[in-house]
Amino acid sequence: MNRDPHSNAVANQEFSVQLIEIPASDIKSHQVIDILSLMNLTWPDDDTEASVEEKVAGFYEDHSEKICYSFYLDKVLVGYAESLPLTIQIEDKWLNIIGLGGLNVHPDWRRKGYGRAIVEAVFKRIDSKEYPFCLFQTGIPHFYQKLGCKVIKNRFINSNNQLDPSKNPFWDEYIMIYPANADWPTGTADLRREGF
Repeated sequence: MNRDPHSNAVANQEFSVQLIEIPASDIKSHQVIDILSLMNLTWPDDDTEASVEEKVAGFYEDHSEKICYSFYLDKVLVGYAESLPLTIQIEDKWLNIIGLGGLNVHPDWRRKGYGRAIVEAVFKRIDSKEYPFCLFQTGIPHFYQKLGCKVIKNRFINSNNQLDPSKNPFWDEYIMIYPANADWPTGTADLRREGF
């Protein structure tokens, strides 16, 4: 018998599942509040000074061109990620790619395939040849390796960082790309922005 604490509550229930892909500019403010609340469960928000309205405004201002992926169970947000178009430079090559950021699933709904479904929705943009690569950082490379990703060893910088352009703009230990079989360039990679 499965002793998962959530399985007893949901074993005989059918859930309405919906994965919505939408530009950030089309998301309503109450949905942004739900997204920020979900993200706060994974990455606690230490900013006690900013109001909810200021945080919502910050969501729209931060990468306004991003596409948001919201995963709902019975109209309750349980998972989220975003993709954003990037132009990066690796040595003398310029690449137009997408970045994957903010992936998280509510702690009560992890290990049920929802994170995988969200990531695969983002990766469809690569599989359809809209972009050649998806770039992201993570602390859990094994999850992404099962989805066809690989760790890359480039040194990353941010030439737009006025204080320290040579500082790595990412904070997680692993930088990965999708797909794993891609011919990713070697050398120093200029993200030209902060990490995501």
